[in-house]
Amino acid sequence: MAQVIISPSLRCVVKNVTGSANTLTWDMAANNPCGAFVCYNIYKSPTQGGPYVLDTSIASQAATSWVDNSINSSHTWFYYIQDSFNCAGVTYQIADTVQNEANPQTPVIVNVSVNPDSTITFQWLPSPSDQTRFYVIYIVEPNGTIVAVDTVFGRLNTTWIDSTDNSYAAAIKYTVAAGDSCAGNQLSAYNTYPQQTMMLSYSPAHCNPAIPLAWTPYINMTGGLGGYQIYVSRNDSAYVLAGAVDSATLTYSYTNFNNGDSLQIHIVAVSATAADSTMQSSSNYIRFVASVIKPPAYIYLTNLSVDTTNNSVNIRWLVDNNAKMLEYQTYNSEDGAAFYAINDGYHGVQQVPVPVARFGSYADSTVSPQYGPYFYEVQGYDSCMTSSTTSMGEIISLQGTLSDYYQITLTWNKFHLDSAHVIRYDLYRDYGTGMYFIHSFDSSTTTYIDSVFQFLNVPGQFCYVIKGTYIINLPAAAYIARDTTFSNIACVDHRPIIYIPNAFVWNGVNNFFKPRIIFGDPAGYDMTIWDRYGGKIFETHDVNGSWDGTYEGKPVDQGGYPYLIQFTALDGTPVERKGIVMFIKK
Repeated sequence: MAQVIISPSLRCVVKNVTGSANTLTWDMAANNPCGAFVCYNIYKSPTQGGPYVLDTSIASQAATSWVDNSINSSHTWFYYIQDSFNCAGVTYQIADTVQNEANPQTPVIVNVSVNPDSTITFQWLPSPSDQTRFYVIYIVEPNGTIVAVDTVFGRLNTTWIDSTDNSYAAAIKYTVAAGDSCAGNQLSAYNTYPQQTMMLSYSPAHCNPAIPLAWTPYINMTGGLGGYQIYVSRNDSAYVLAGAVDSATLTYSYTNFNNGDSLQIHIVAVSATAADSTMQSSSNYIRFVASVIKPPAYIYLTNLSVDTTNNSVNIRWLVDNNAKMLEYQTYNSEDGAAFYAINDGYHGVQQVPVPVARFGSYADSTVSPQYGPYFYEVQGYDSCMTSSTTSMGEIISLQGTLSDYYQITLTWNKFHLDSAHVIRYDLYRDYGTGMYFIHSFDSSTTTYIDSVFQFLNVPGQFCYVIKGTYIINLPAAAYIARDTTFSNIACVDHRPIIYIPNAFVWNGVNNFFKPRIIFGDPAGYDMTIWDRYGGKIFETHDVNGSWDGTYEGKPVDQGGYPYLIQFTALDGTPVERKGIVMFIKK
């Protein structure tokens, strides 16, 4: 490949006072081993785009200046220089074009932006003046004083990094001027629209469920300010856009976090020119661990069930354990409308242990479940005493009535919990030997008639309980479970049924007088028999006792004998039967 010879830099073109001549200065060309120096060729044009014509050739390699006296003072003139060597086949790279203006033109600022490492990047466009050789960087102090802080060399070097930790202190205004390499280093005016960084801050407030962010405005964005975008990194993850506000808004409340999250946040100012994605700027980056106490994202009842003792209701709930819960208050209601705080000596309030457990529970012993129904809510308080309340839940309340001889009608309400679906209801019966399963029902059934005719030889109390099986699905809590709930125990005392013979025969098949009591284990049983003159001839307190028709060891005379039977039924009802039994001798 042919050698490329780089022409020397044309350092300066200066118009004289009268405008009748331009003085050009340049760097001396370096020697080239390929051949001897021939000349400098200087080209000029009244327009930057040309065409350019050869103005002069200078044979002295040591020459570094020349005065062009052949100009029209009404024009701005543009020049470039190209050296020449006696080198076969070489090509020449010409120098930058320089014009004869008095000072370089002021650069246009692109943006000023804070970097993640807290340095600040300041950018501008190259000065349109080709004789620009360097830029002076200024900071505009709060009182308006312009202070030069650094110099950047090279017309196309348009980025400067401020590594003085200014981003920690306050919002900073930056501006720039262009300088040439003429004698005295003439400067353009500095840009009178300095651009100012944003200073982002936050206000930690432990009892505010959001983090308040505030920032200073971005000043003088090129093309106009379109608005602000809020970017957040949680726990060292990638930054994501958390929100956006218009250009007049300088605050934002950030809520998408958990207590203890490591957060990194910065604000990006964007240009009003949507197509220009380069016109944007970042604020300082703030880094902190969130210690804001947020209310729980959810609190749900997960189970309501009557205790096996039939004296209390067990309540269980699920809570967002990322929240700093302080205590729970449990409420009950008999109608689902008016709820009352449970007060059992501890006010129904539970202090929450640390760390917060995902499940909470409480046993309500202030109710009589057999007289339900009962409804429940749980209210949780965080350490800022902000409350969150579950949806209402309802226990299964089972009631039984003796609807006819040997028939007990059972009714119950449907179990209710938020997001719970009942699969089935199972019915259990106890007649003195423990609960046994007797029937299963679908979720729509709430009544059943139970026949107890087969239990004539047992005491007359029948107790029942319903077990509900359900699925609860709580997507917000990422919780799904299969669970069971029990109703109260409902007991029904069947009324005693008494069969009393009206006669018996001495030495016959039916040779004694004994009443039969069905569904009874009577307390205080008494059976008394009198003769026709009112004399007591027999008495027993044994429910299995019987009269064989004798008095003092001898059979009584044939005839009718009055009797009186008295006892107390299982449900406490006094029972009395009286009549005349016929004693027959064969």
